[in-house]
Amino acid sequence: MRTFKIAICEDDRDQNEHINYMIKKSCIFLSSEHQKFEISNTFYSYESIFQFINSSSKLPDIYFLDIQLSSKPDDKNGIELANLIRNKQKTAQIIFITTHDELALLTFEYQIEALDYIVKSNEEAKIQTKITQDLEKSAYKLEEFLEKKNNIFTYQIGNNFYRVNIDNIYYISTTPFPHRLKIIAKNEISEFTGDIKNIQDKILGFIKVSQSYLVNMKNITSINLKKRLILFPTGEEIQFAFSAKRKIKEYLMAD
Repeated sequence: MRTFKIAICEDDRDQNEHINYMIKKSCIFLSSEHQKFEISNTFYSYESIFQFINSSSKLPDIYFLDIQLSSKPDDKNGIELANLIRNKQKTAQIIFITTHDELALLTFEYQIEALDYIVKSNEEAKIQTKITQDLEKSAYKLEEFLEKKNNIFTYQIGNNFYRVNIDNIYYISTTPFPHRLKIIAKNEISEFTGDIKNIQDKILGFIKVSQSYLVNMKNITSINLKKRLILFPTGEEIQFAFSAKRKIKEYLMAD
């Protein structure tokens, strides 16, 4: 099970407690047997989270930060804090919760790349929805970072994320249902929502042999160029498009 750790930094204790409560509600909604969201740290000042970040070896994955962390204008603020986090942790997902949405422009100057800005003055139901959506987006982005690092392909079914080693995939194909894809791998067959073109851009070493099939060329048993057939270890055969013949020949010649 993958656990996503969440930190909150809000100087107002009542606001902190309320944000904590709302995030916990979203955590319960999104958590499943395959993934878990939990609040691991709560901070009330720049100084407390600063000390934690500089002394801890295990940092949270997702941060909810207030921009204005003090009533004193010269004190460190949430944007400076986010900059510190980003320098320490490139994959951190940063979400601002603030009444000062006009300060969001400063994040571009710092190149923080915040995931979202949640305005406190919005209706509570809207804030709750945004928190849930942002946690879901954060999980997706964190899984993307992980798959690039570990040669892992991640796909989503409902609220659950599944990971498969790219080297074990035979092919990914379309299905009769729009935006529904099928993945065939060693000891694994599954269907998920997605677009084959987007996946093609993410996975190196795969060739789109037709409008319907994206093939891992390392995992084929044989190719019949005359009949335009690809055979897999499972015994299954698929036919590739005439337009893909040159790409396949180039791949074979490169080997």
